[in-house]
Amino acid sequence: MPSTRRAYLTTVGTAAAVGLAGCAGDTGPGTTSHSCELTEREPVADLSQPVVGPSEATVTVDVFEDFACPHCADFATGGLSQLKTDYLAGETVRFRHFDFPIPVSDWSNRVANAARSVQQTQDDAAFFEFSLAAYENQADYSWQLIGDLADEVGADPCRVLSDASNATYEQVLSANRQTGIDRGVESTPGIFVNDTLIEPPESGGWYEPVSSAIDDAL
Repeated sequence: MPSTRRAYLTTVGTAAAVGLAGCAGDTGPGTTSHSCELTEREPVADLSQPVVGPSEATVTVDVFEDFACPHCADFATGGLSQLKTDYLAGETVRFRHFDFPIPVSDWSNRVANAARSVQQTQDDAAFFEFSLAAYENQADYSWQLIGDLADEVGADPCRVLSDASNATYEQVLSANRQTGIDRGVESTPGIFVNDTLIEPPESGGWYEPVSSAIDDAL
């Protein structure tokens, strides 16, 4: 979804031009153009890890992420996307997402809850599409953006906005975070190739160390 950020900013720019006289900002999840009546659902305590790649893969890459972490955005839109391109075709590698809200900001949990709502109501493919689009637009997080991106991947924007604002999946996020702590994650992104935690690179990005670890494990 390389054009998502450009398309979204174009839409926002058009909307701003129409409503300049009464701009009030993005004040809450119930004030977006989606005209949602927010509903609170029962908290979800258990949800599988979003995964792309075959279940019988030789190598599993686990990525612990915070949606408001700039380093996570850099990895998601750069190294991780390239790793998926390079390795998924071979059907020997799979990638799993784990939430690890530090949190960097309030959006850490809000976007994570939104993404899990997309996962549960759509599927893992929609989750990863939404996640990548969110990272591409990280500097512009707003309730309007969350609703727009949910709509783009085929999810109900009002359901997603409700889940994001009411923290429907907070127990799932907390359990993921504890899993990361138990495995030794101290910062994000925290990346494992099988059971090996990859050391953060001093320079050059994550692609090379992760790729090398995958090759060694194959």
